[in-house]
Amino acid sequence: MQISKTLLIAALPIAAIASSNAATGANDPFVRDLIILSDWFEGEFDNEEQVWFENYPDMLEEGKEPHGRVHAMHRKVDLPEFGEHVFYVEEYTDNDPTKIFRQRLAVLLSDPEAGGIRMRLGFFRDAEKVKGAYHDPSKLADLTSEDVFFIEDLDETSNCDVIWRRNASQFEGQMRERACVFGEGDRRRYSIHDVTLSEDKYWRSDLTRLVSDDSISAGHPEDEPHMLRRALPFVCSGRFFSNPSSTFDDGQTKIQRFSDMRIHSQGGTFTVERESDGQMFEVLMRTKQYPFYSERPDFVYFSVRKEGEKRSDVFTVNDTEARHIGVTLPGMSVYCHRIGYEFNEDPALLDPAA
Repeated sequence: MQISKTLLIAALPIAAIASSNAATGANDPFVRDLIILSDWFEGEFDNEEQVWFENYPDMLEEGKEPHGRVHAMHRKVDLPEFGEHVFYVEEYTDNDPTKIFRQRLAVLLSDPEAGGIRMRLGFFRDAEKVKGAYHDPSKLADLTSEDVFFIEDLDETSNCDVIWRRNASQFEGQMRERACVFGEGDRRRYSIHDVTLSEDKYWRSDLTRLVSDDSISAGHPEDEPHMLRRALPFVCSGRFFSNPSSTFDDGQTKIQRFSDMRIHSQGGTFTVERESDGQMFEVLMRTKQYPFYSERPDFVYFSVRKEGEKRSDVFTVNDTEARHIGVTLPGMSVYCHRIGYEFNEDPALLDPAA
């Protein structure tokens, strides 16, 4: 059975590469890299673990500015007018989806002359109109080239494309030095966008410097990357019991149910209200890579906390690939499953990359 599973998984990229090869040219040396990069680029990423460690009391460095929290979402969308590998990008900060600070249209294409994969970054003329398209791609259904512009459309001397190149088991991308230039007068500046992407990590140094003296205009002052990790999406449901000592439905206890609460594995949270007394509860999920442990350093941290209290009820799971996590507390239960998980799926056919 294991052999069949291996053969099935191995066959899928070959078919995809063959299809892409026909579209991009039989002698294109970057067809395979384009397929892999597109696959890894899609999904959600978050640097919650980096923020946690930089603010951990024993890890604080005097005078060093910690990184802010960033959550990045990349969704592949069907917009053939722009290309075959097109992504909607939306990013927010402070673990608050309403604090969106970046929306882009990223287009990946093979560029043998540049020696890698070119990523063009488009800006939306009406960003508000497409806000939330990661979860609702129908907002992009009517998008045309008239709705998107690139920096070089405004200044033909500027080029803000990122060139990705394969380096062992990861991709590294950079803009051409001092090529992405914009602004006027004393505020004329250039962008630096150095990125590293692997199957589960997305690191990015993203800042701008003034053309006049190379001083930092925006970005982290230490020029250190935001270290984002792939965030796996889950959806949760649960129950409150009117009897605070109950842990199950005994047919007599009044029950309040909640469902469709989204969370992710890199410090994702949601809050839910217990209607009987208005008490709010925060649920948190965090997949940790703990450097202080030599045995089983990777685990899932799952906690439930009453709003206004420091104490949490904490549970840990050593299987970081767990697709279904559930906990039961006195008066409350919470169950989460990975989005895309099928309860009756055949384990022999599971795609480990799903």
